[in-house]
Amino acid sequence: MNILFITHPYPNYVPDLLLHGLRKLLGNSVVDFPRKDCVYDGVLGLGVCPDDQKSYGWFPEDNDIDRNDVQTKLTNGFFSYIVLDIRSIETALCLLSQAKYKGLAIIDGEDNPIAMKPGEFLFFQRETDGTNCSIPLPMAMPEEIFMDINQFDNEAKKYSVGFIGSLSDQQGFRERVVADLIKYFPDGLFKLSGVASDDNQNPDGRLGKKDYYKNLQQCETLVTLRGAGFDTFRYWEHAACNAVNVVEEFPLFIPDRFEDNVHQLSFSSEKSLIMNIETMIKDKDRALEIRQAGRKHLMHSHLTIHRAKYFLDKMKAVYA
Repeated sequence: MNILFITHPYPNYVPDLLLHGLRKLLGNSVVDFPRKDCVYDGVLGLGVCPDDQKSYGWFPEDNDIDRNDVQTKLTNGFFSYIVLDIRSIETALCLLSQAKYKGLAIIDGEDNPIAMKPGEFLFFQRETDGTNCSIPLPMAMPEEIFMDINQFDNEAKKYSVGFIGSLSDQQGFRERVVADLIKYFPDGLFKLSGVASDDNQNPDGRLGKKDYYKNLQQCETLVTLRGAGFDTFRYWEHAACNAVNVVEEFPLFIPDRFEDNVHQLSFSSEKSLIMNIETMIKDKDRALEIRQAGRKHLMHSHLTIHRAKYFLDKMKAVYA
């Protein structure tokens, strides 16, 4: 099949990760239009992305992608499926006015879910539990990024617990939790930085991508806290590390979910968070089981190709 993926130029984790999975799965029959320059330049999700934050080579090359005469191809029904980032709706309205296609999908990867009236399309959403008539579509892990993390597997475990991130969340939630963790676990690794901006692309405390992964791999457990939304790319990065992922419970649907106390540990309060970490520090054998099981589950069910297959299954079920 041929798929047209109507893009928005600004980085956006969920549609960019889905595009990656579709391209890995179906190759050049998936056409991003207009060409999404940032992903080919090494940008993954970050609106402000200096060179040390880029992941060069993470996205498949587009040397043989044919973006010529897209409007004519749409009119002639060349593309079976049309996929669009919700940010690109205005572009899509112009392109699709005379288009023939089998199925249409709109992707909402925003931190705050967008209310969408039902229509002749499937509506995929990042921040949802699936009860609002949208189809859950969380982030996933590109195999290339997993390999970037994997190269630091042999780093010595220097820290019992770690969290590295910005203070971008609301109401200072991360800052409060990390302050408490520092009191209980003085041997932990905690790095909080300011939020990057066009005026300050490298705020104090922000690590480059390689140093970030190297430091994460030096931790026995990693704490995943919500950001502007619950589904953060940090969650998937932590799952890829050789560490136990201790995760704040979140009200979202994840297909083939990570099971609590099998692939990860979940917490609903700071008390349960601290208890989980203490348990992993005391029971090294159990910690090893969980971190190995979590990583295996990530590799078997949550790479971007798996998310692309999940997406295509939903499309085929409706547009058979």
